[in-house]
Amino acid sequence: MLLYGLPIKFEVTDWGERQLFHNRNVSKWLCCALLTAPLGIATVRAEEPEGIVGKNEWLFNKYEVLKSSDAAQTAQSIELIGRFNKVLMANGVSLAMTMVPLKMRIYSEYLPDSVKLTDYMAGNYEQISKALQAGGVTLIDLNTPFMNSPKRNSDTPLFYRLDSHWNLTGAMLGAETVKAGIVANKVLKGALDATPEVAYKMNVGKRKLMSKGRNLLAVLPRNSGPFAPEQITPVNVIRVPALSEDSRPAMGITVAGSSSSQEWTGFLDALRYVLQRDILNVSVNGDVGPWVGMERYLRSDAFQLNAPKLLIWEWAELTVHAPPDYQYQEPRYVSNNTEWLLRASAWVQAACKPSTVTARLAQVGLAANAVNMKGKDVVTGPTNENEFIEITFDKPLEKLDYLVARAVTNGSKNLILEGMGPGTTTRRFTLNVPGDDAAHILKTPLPSNGGGFSRVRVYPGKSDAFTLKDLQICRQPEDLLK
Repeated sequence: MLLYGLPIKFEVTDWGERQLFHNRNVSKWLCCALLTAPLGIATVRAEEPEGIVGKNEWLFNKYEVLKSSDAAQTAQSIELIGRFNKVLMANGVSLAMTMVPLKMRIYSEYLPDSVKLTDYMAGNYEQISKALQAGGVTLIDLNTPFMNSPKRNSDTPLFYRLDSHWNLTGAMLGAETVKAGIVANKVLKGALDATPEVAYKMNVGKRKLMSKGRNLLAVLPRNSGPFAPEQITPVNVIRVPALSEDSRPAMGITVAGSSSSQEWTGFLDALRYVLQRDILNVSVNGDVGPWVGMERYLRSDAFQLNAPKLLIWEWAELTVHAPPDYQYQEPRYVSNNTEWLLRASAWVQAACKPSTVTARLAQVGLAANAVNMKGKDVVTGPTNENEFIEITFDKPLEKLDYLVARAVTNGSKNLILEGMGPGTTTRRFTLNVPGDDAAHILKTPLPSNGGGFSRVRVYPGKSDAFTLKDLQICRQPEDLLK
C-alpha cells in the first residue's frame, strides 16, 4: 500500500489497525481500481453479472438499484448512527458524516432502457439526510453539488465511465464540499481549528495518462464491449515540509470511509490539500463495510492512544440500508445491531465510569500458580490453547457493563472469552489481537441471553507470553439504549 507515494506498513486486525507512517514527501493520486461488491453481496448471487451496460458506454453497478423494501433497514442504520454520534460527542470527538451519491442518480440519463431510476432511488439521499439531521447527525450533502455541478456533463465528469467510483474531478468536488460543510458548522469548525495546520501543495500533470479506474469491465455480461478507454490528468499532492522517516505526527483528523476514500481515488489527498491538514485514513473496502471498519478503528491503538478531534465517516449511499445484522454479507461480519453499539460505545469511552459490579481473579488456571501473579496482575511465560484465567463477579454483569484491561498476547492473535453463569447459556467471544509483546487496551461488553454472566474465562491461546493487568468493570452511559 502507498501513502504519499511511499510505502507504509498497515496491519489490520479485529483488535485494531496499527499505522506505522514512514517518510511522506509526495502523494500521488493513484489510479488503481479495487473490485469489490458492497458488504459481500456478490457472494450471494455470483451467477448474476454485477455490471450493467448503459448508454454511451457508461457502466453501472447493479447494487445501486435500491428498493422501497430497504427502508426499514435503512432506518435501523440511521438510528444506530445517531446513538453512536451521541457517544462520540460525549467523549470529545466531532463526527461529520458524508455519503457518495449513487452513480445511477448522478448519471441517470445514461442508464439503459431496462433500468429505471425509481422515485425511491431518486429521493433516497434526501430522505436519509433528513433522518440523520433529525437524529442530531451532521451530514454533509454531496448529492446536491454533484447534481448541480457544471462539470457533471463536461469532458471531465464526476465519475469514471467504466468504474463504480468517482474520479479525480468528483473526488476534488467531494473534498471541497466536505470542507465547506465543516467550515459552516460551528462545532466541526472548532474541531478543525483545534488541529495543526500543515502546508500541502498541488501539482497538476502536463499530459493525460490512461486511467486504471475500470473495475466494472470485469463484471459485465458476456460479449459486452469493447469500450473506449478513459484518460485522466494526474495530480500530485505534496506535503511541505516533508516528514522524516521517524516523524509520526499526532493527527487530529481521521477519515473512516468506503472504497471511495481509498488513497487511489484521490479523495484523501484532495481533503489534505483543501483542509491543509494531515489526515489518518482508515477506510475499508465494500466487502468489509462501514460498521466493521469503524469498529476496527475504534479498537486500534491509533484511536485509543490518540482519538481524533474530527472524525469524517464517509459512506457509499448504497450501503446505508445494511445495518450490522444485514444477512447478505459474509457471516464473519454480521453482528447484532445492539451489540455493535455496545462494543463501539465501550471503545469510545475516554474514561471509565466504575460499575457497581466488582471483579476478581479466581485462583484457578494460570492464577492458581503464585509464580504467575504480580499483585493483581497475571504475568506468565508461554501458554497453550487449554490454559486460562478466570474472572469472577460479585453479581451478574448487566448489558451496560464492560470489561477493561491491558493485555499482552505475544504470539497469539486471538483471545477467547467464555462467559458463564446460572440461568445463562455459555457464550464465547473471540477477540482478534495484535499478538506482539506490547500491552494493548482491551474493552469489551459481555452480553448474555439471560440474567448476566457471573464469571468469564479468558483463554490466551498458544503464546510466548501472556499478561493481563489493570482489570476493571466499567459502565456505559445509562441512556445509550433508551
